[in-house]
Amino acid sequence: MVLINLLINTTLVGITLCYYILKIINIRLSIFKYLIPGVFIGSLIEFFLNLCEYIPNGIPRNPIGTIIIAISQLLLLISLIFYVVSILYEHEDNIELKGPTLMEGKKGDIYLGKIIKGFKRSFKFFLSEQDLEKHMFICGATGTGKSNFVQNFLVSFKKNYSTPFLLVEFKREYNFLKHLINDLFILRPGENFSINIFNPNGIHPEIHAERIFDIMKSGQFLDDSAEFSPQMQKVMIDILTDLCKNRKLQTWEGFFQQCKVYAKEHQREIPMLNQTIISIKNRIRRFSIGPLKTIFCSKNNMNIHSIFQKNIIIDLSSIIEKGGEKEDALFFLNMILKYLWDRNLTNGAKKKKIKHLTIIEDAQYFIPKDLVKQSRISTYLEDIALLQRGTGECLISIATRPHVSEEILANCGVLVIFKNHMQKELQCQLLNLNDENEDYISMIEMGRCIIRVNSIKRPFLIEIPLISRYL
Repeated sequence: MVLINLLINTTLVGITLCYYILKIINIRLSIFKYLIPGVFIGSLIEFFLNLCEYIPNGIPRNPIGTIIIAISQLLLLISLIFYVVSILYEHEDNIELKGPTLMEGKKGDIYLGKIIKGFKRSFKFFLSEQDLEKHMFICGATGTGKSNFVQNFLVSFKKNYSTPFLLVEFKREYNFLKHLINDLFILRPGENFSINIFNPNGIHPEIHAERIFDIMKSGQFLDDSAEFSPQMQKVMIDILTDLCKNRKLQTWEGFFQQCKVYAKEHQREIPMLNQTIISIKNRIRRFSIGPLKTIFCSKNNMNIHSIFQKNIIIDLSSIIEKGGEKEDALFFLNMILKYLWDRNLTNGAKKKKIKHLTIIEDAQYFIPKDLVKQSRISTYLEDIALLQRGTGECLISIATRPHVSEEILANCGVLVIFKNHMQKELQCQLLNLNDENEDYISMIEMGRCIIRVNSIKRPFLIEIPLISRYL
């Protein structure tokens, strides 16, 4: 029994020493928190059950046994000291944020993760629909857990609400959600989904034509060589209006046919009209010919508005695979958002409830701060964030850094920041963090994030559960 107790206490010293070392290098294994007390209690129980053997009544005849007992108890004391020191040790990179109260954390329905206080997981945090109504912005470096956060969010959201969502992405990171969310449809432009940009879908043809032109113009990123002259703009909108009025002409073939008709009818009125039409054709060539033609001109019977009534993932990687570029994906997304904008305006204002979610991955490509002041490149995303909250639309933007439109940042009620090293001062302002805590942005561990919610006074740290993937 004496040797067994010595073996147990030696093992206990080794375990507590490992726990202390792991704590110093900032690696947490929760099993030690339960293993060490269990072994310690077991050693004490074994000691008291054999107390007569460990503490004899008279002078022991075998001094070796007494020495072993003394060493064993010393090891037990050493292990206890290591354990207490490990529990009290605080890493210098610890993020100290005062989390919400239990009542504040439990008032919502959408589970996000567990609140972290020091090194301890506290209680679960649930986001409320009222906070989500004010939009959400998620920021963090690649590989820090942004997509996992959104995946968990969607699964939790759909467990509590039947509200449809539209998610736009490039990387196919959400396809496995079809195993976790019922009635989820994955659309790949040019393969199982396309849109007819000339179909106004109930909107006034002239208004639709103006908006198509603006989106096409923004797709050129306003390079000097791609600028539209006032005459080109008038001619282009006139031709587009004719197409929007006539269902039979609503194809690219119809567009080129109408160009010829327009040239004949207005050749005497507009100087150098033929050259203007040639210039227009050159500007839109990548939309109207080659493999991208099938993406932007559809003959199928799908009602574009029906996708806003279902759970939809639009995988824009198919555009890149067909030889398209970022500008083509932007043009396609802006057309989708244009129809969403029209639908929300038609339906009008709603009560304070979310009627539809729009989730944009890699938002830095679609609403970059540098280009917002130069063009209408992000008009619809900005206006959805700024103006359409009252229609029941909720926008969730995801980016690797906060270099996006200021309208998006200013109009978000939920801000989620994962680890990154850029524009930390701006992120501290958004999070309402003190300047001396700026390093927190770079100290966040993978799978954790700092959240600021409008209904809670201070930002706090949470840990996101790792979602199971179905590959």
